[in-house]
Amino acid sequence: MKKDFTIGRNDFSLTVYVPWNCTNNCKFCSSKKDYNIIKPDFNAVKKELKKVRNSLISIVVFTGGEPSVEVEKLAELIKIVDNKIVYINTTLPKKNSDKFIDLINSTECIKGVSISRHKTTYLEDTKLLHDICDDKTISKIKKPVRINVVNYEVDGFNIDNIKKYVKRWSKIRKNKSEDYRSLYLNLRSNYVVQTKYNLHEMEDDKIINALTNNYYYQGHTFCNVCDTCTFLNIKNGKRDFQIDYHRGLLTTSLKFGNVIEVNDLILLQDGNMCYDWDGSKDNIKDLLKLLDIRK
Repeated sequence: MKKDFTIGRNDFSLTVYVPWNCTNNCKFCSSKKDYNIIKPDFNAVKKELKKVRNSLISIVVFTGGEPSVEVEKLAELIKIVDNKIVYINTTLPKKNSDKFIDLINSTECIKGVSISRHKTTYLEDTKLLHDICDDKTISKIKKPVRINVVNYEVDGFNIDNIKKYVKRWSKIRKNKSEDYRSLYLNLRSNYVVQTKYNLHEMEDDKIINALTNNYYYQGHTFCNVCDTCTFLNIKNGKRDFQIDYHRGLLTTSLKFGNVIEVNDLILLQDGNMCYDWDGSKDNIKDLLKLLDIRK
């Protein structure tokens, strides 16, 4: 059956799963199993990225896997889409860290980096993530840094832990820049408990209530598949540190009859395009035509 597509976001993005794996085995990782099944193909990914350069896509996000494992290859992929806004998701492992940070700092189209750190201390993070850089190394990055904290524990976030996160990372931000937006915290909710019915609810969300009682609520941005509330820590009357609380659905596309609302395009590590994390690609040629992605 023919399907019609509609674009859900103005700043439509492409998520690129880099065509190489990572060395971590995080129990909450949603992509590790796919890397064990889908064979990476660097040349195929390059070929598809070239089609994206002159498309309507605004943002390209490189994720993995681990982008920093192959710095030279990553630089080659980024150069193809250097007319777009580029972001990178990483665990920032020690291996290649200097070369990787140099690439970030010297590449104009790279506008920010998301770094996974899920515990309240570096020592605890090292038990979860393999051979990662220390917090001080992160301060060498001259682009905006988002510290990504995934809620995968049964008891979830609590305000005591959130305060520990803020204390840990506000120190690094001050070493890096006086701009409170240069490094900020991004708390990611458990996707399993999020539905389209409770996605934008605020009164019954315990984390939002805890954050509201301890930090200054600045507002939120949202679409049909995600919602981000922003809070500020205020010191001496000044904005000191930013905390985002991000909630999202398990899907990035939504069906309304025969119409599919798409919020992200995804380029898999074997060079195949899809429009949801489960690999959905029915009638994708029509979507690519809508985005002006052509051979």
